[in-house]
Amino acid sequence: MVVLAASICTRSGKAIISRQFREMTKERVTALLAAFPSLLGDSAKHQHTTVEDEHVRYVYQPLEELYVVLITNRQSNILQDIDTLHLFTQTITSLSRSIDEREIFDNCFEILSAFDEIINLGYKENLTTAQVLTFLEMDSHEEKIQEIIEKNKELEATEERKRRAKEIQRKELARKNMEQFGSGFGGAGYDNGSAYLNQAQTPSYTPTPSLQQHQQYAEPAPQRVAPPRAHGLQLGKKPARPLDGVSQPLLVEPLAQPVKRQQPQEQSPVKEKTPNNGILITISEKVSAQITREGEVKQSEVKGDLQLRINDASLAHSQIVLDFAKNPSTQYKTHPFVDKNLFNRDNKIGLKDATKQFPSNDQSLGVLRWRQISRQEDDTSLLPVTLSTWVNNHDDGTIGVTVEYELHDGFQKEHSLDEVYLLVPITQASLNTDENDNVQMTFVEDGVLFKISHVASKFPSGSFEFVAQADDDEVLFPMELRFELENNVDNLSTVAVGSIVSLGEDTEGEELPYDLYYNLSTEGYYVV
Repeated sequence: MVVLAASICTRSGKAIISRQFREMTKERVTALLAAFPSLLGDSAKHQHTTVEDEHVRYVYQPLEELYVVLITNRQSNILQDIDTLHLFTQTITSLSRSIDEREIFDNCFEILSAFDEIINLGYKENLTTAQVLTFLEMDSHEEKIQEIIEKNKELEATEERKRRAKEIQRKELARKNMEQFGSGFGGAGYDNGSAYLNQAQTPSYTPTPSLQQHQQYAEPAPQRVAPPRAHGLQLGKKPARPLDGVSQPLLVEPLAQPVKRQQPQEQSPVKEKTPNNGILITISEKVSAQITREGEVKQSEVKGDLQLRINDASLAHSQIVLDFAKNPSTQYKTHPFVDKNLFNRDNKIGLKDATKQFPSNDQSLGVLRWRQISRQEDDTSLLPVTLSTWVNNHDDGTIGVTVEYELHDGFQKEHSLDEVYLLVPITQASLNTDENDNVQMTFVEDGVLFKISHVASKFPSGSFEFVAQADDDEVLFPMELRFELENNVDNLSTVAVGSIVSLGEDTEGEELPYDLYYNLSTEGYYVV
């Protein structure tokens, strides 16, 4: 039997939902269902379950005011079609509280998913109604991971709100202290006010850095005291009107402005540009993965790009000759100005117009991108480091965790991947360093950060143990693995540069000197 489509329609032939299992357009299915009531005729009053036209067969069953209709070819086995129809009907009845148009719309996604479980490429699967419902209720592992990530993000956002609320309270308290300084010592000299400012700290309050900056800039303030003006007007400003019998405080410039001059010191330093001796090729790759707690690789991916920097116009008329075999599981994409046919045919990167030159303004130009995805589970070929965890729940409310790591063979050499970081989303932990002394623990805003040193040089594989203050081991995950490798040629993918040749009239075919720079980092490398 071949089921072309499964539909739920009204008595008049109006389609409510329909699922096509073979190549059929929406207009074709709508026309077939619209013609369905006219084929019933007087047979609608009887218990017939099939009708035919010159092209297809309709296998149907009334369901209150609706019809469940299977559209099959005319050579299909009627008995099998009726059995399939009964399975469709029982599934629809189980998923819907009442059989009407509104209820069908409310449960359309579940019903269509059930249709896909029953029929595969037009043929019925050997299933029962209970099995179909079980498949629909199965939990998604990826959904659980996403829920954990969203929960961690909510917790981080909550902690950030608390931190900002405390910061606002500290600033408000600092502002009140400054107001007390201005109003409480208005009739006294400024020296007394400075002495009060230095002694105004209470035992229950520690000044914030911003208040300390206020204090640092408050002492030179006598030089900025506004001199008394005897006569004259000042444009754009109304004269002050002192109250009778009340001495006024000396006018001092606002203390917030010096704080603004401290802001440039808080900015992160700009990363230095890689030196370029003429032609610089940079290969950057980012690896992402999901590893189970037992060390099995669920999925892994590597994204990379090749960037070209030229600062000498005499070297710009050239081509990059790549030395690698294209991987069938890797997707490659060239820059729109790069000759794609030349890349696919000869593994060369050159401009579409061979008479033109690459830009020589010493700016990076991405000429090639690639993406490689592991097609098999438990494939470690794309991962420099793999992890496995052993979790033991203790009776005292703590959890002992043993982390075992192993470095890929290609990175176990000098100046290779020598530092690896593991971020665990917990707030309290203690590290056991009896086995290896190359692990250090640091408390950061996102959790506890473990730094594993001398990985490539001394400890390509090893383990360390820590104890966490937690009631449930679920709070330990997902752990995030971080590392970064720079100025090395141990790339994960097979993309490699063989040479750079000149296309100039006088130097055509001559190999040009170049520098190669490699960068490897992580992007979503989780232990779940």
